[in-house]
Amino acid sequence: MGITEKDLFPKPEWNYVFGLASYEDGVGVTSIYRFSNGYLSESNFNESLERLIKISSHEIGHMFGISHCLNANCVMNGTNSLPETDFHFARACSLCQQKLKSSLHYDHQKRLLDLKQFFEKQHFNSELSRADQDLNLLK
Repeated sequence: MGITEKDLFPKPEWNYVFGLASYEDGVGVTSIYRFSNGYLSESNFNESLERLIKISSHEIGHMFGISHCLNANCVMNGTNSLPETDFHFARACSLCQQKLKSSLHYDHQKRLLDLKQFFEKQHFNSELSRADQDLNLLK
């Protein structure tokens, strides 16, 4: 997974994209070019980081063979604008999680605890709340 500050235009006739990944080759790239209106600062750092996490998570999902999701909140739904990106959760819905878990075989509870710690550290309060809800469902 690569991260670039360059704008991405996969084909000359296409508009820009935030990220791109290949199912076949298992590679992807995310561009941070549009995340902070061209100027990363202390005041927009967390917003830009959250956008990077969402777009990169989406592209990494593709790298692991997951296609677009119909769930409007799922990170695998895809976005065409920053407001759309900001609306999405920073992780996959339960169905996409099941798809990922079937191929990667990871500890779901440990993953949620690690995410919760990260969200807490970064002050991603809405994501922290969702992680807490998911952990409570596992009890």
